[in-house]
Amino acid sequence: MKIKRKLQQIIVYTVLSLFSVAVLYPLFWIGINSLKTNNEFYINTFSLPGSLKWNDYVAAWKEGVGAYYLNSILVTGISVIAILLVSTMTAYLITRFEFKCKKIIIAFLIGGMFVSPQTAIIPLYNLLHGMRLYNTYFYMIIPIVAFRLSFSFFMLYPAFKEFPKELEEAAELDGCGKLRFYWSVLIPVCKPAVIAVALLNLVYAWNEFTFSINFVSDEYFYTIPIGIMSFSQALYTNWVVLLAGIVLSIIPVLIVFIAFQKYFVTGLTAGSVKE
Repeated sequence: MKIKRKLQQIIVYTVLSLFSVAVLYPLFWIGINSLKTNNEFYINTFSLPGSLKWNDYVAAWKEGVGAYYLNSILVTGISVIAILLVSTMTAYLITRFEFKCKKIIIAFLIGGMFVSPQTAIIPLYNLLHGMRLYNTYFYMIIPIVAFRLSFSFFMLYPAFKEFPKELEEAAELDGCGKLRFYWSVLIPVCKPAVIAVALLNLVYAWNEFTFSINFVSDEYFYTIPIGIMSFSQALYTNWVVLLAGIVLSIIPVLIVFIAFQKYFVTGLTAGSVKE
């Protein structure tokens, strides 16, 4: 039995190690190459830099990464706030009230996760263009919110459903209204699940590319993904500056995840099925 257990541990650690290398090595490669000169990069992309060069980060910022940052912060911030407001309120209504066709509505909400954004590009384009929202921030925000609501509801529903009815009744006896209960009791208690949903949507919105590339043509509204893509040109691409821009685009999301990581795993398992 001991040999079998050790063999299982070796297999698990080997798989985890290989997975870690597969995830971390591309980031390491991007990082070391962003600190090279162009000559060093073209001579050997797998070598360490002779000395650390930070000039390309300054060049990437001046090329437009600074403006793209502001656009991404605006689009991501508004999208995440809107998603959280609508999805938490929807989960609250579904889990705390009884009404007709409740199961159909739940199935409809969860079914939205299986709709591919790519299949809706043309209808969305026609709809939003008809509303004269083309080349505006809302042309990116509205599709992000629409396509993330189902996933967010799916993540929040178990946590909200598991909230004890007794606590809700006790809050009502103390004079707590429905809206106050939602904001002052339910949301704080389910904070790990709400933060986990916020983090997942933040990553999605920050890296969203499909809607941005199809719905925005004015560089003034470029977000980080399409802004960095514009660094790549047909005849010449300054790869070191492009890699520096990629590193700069990763930093904010990495900082947010490190700051809230203690809530993330707890939030993902909140409301899990109990026997």
